[in-house]
Amino acid sequence: MAYADVSVVVNGALDEERTFTDQLLLDDYVAQVGEEAGGDGYPTEVFVVWHEHDPDVEECECAQFLTNHHPYAAWNTGKGVDG
Repeated sequence: MAYADVSVVVNGALDEERTFTDQLLLDDYVAQVGEEAGGDGYPTEVFVVWHEHDPDVEECECAQFLTNHHPYAAWNTGKGVDG
């Protein structure tokens, strides 16, 4: 993994965006988001765009090649992907 752009959507609105270069840090962050989501009860989804190039690429086209538009993790959504 060169890096990953992570977006957190809470109750349909973009809540936070972060960039990670370490899978363990990303997994810890997702677990933290899950703990917070469990406490507040709002539908929460985490989306990840993986990049296999350096962050300084001017014209990144990685999002154009996504084929799976499902969340990386979700809680309180009722869509069967929670947890």
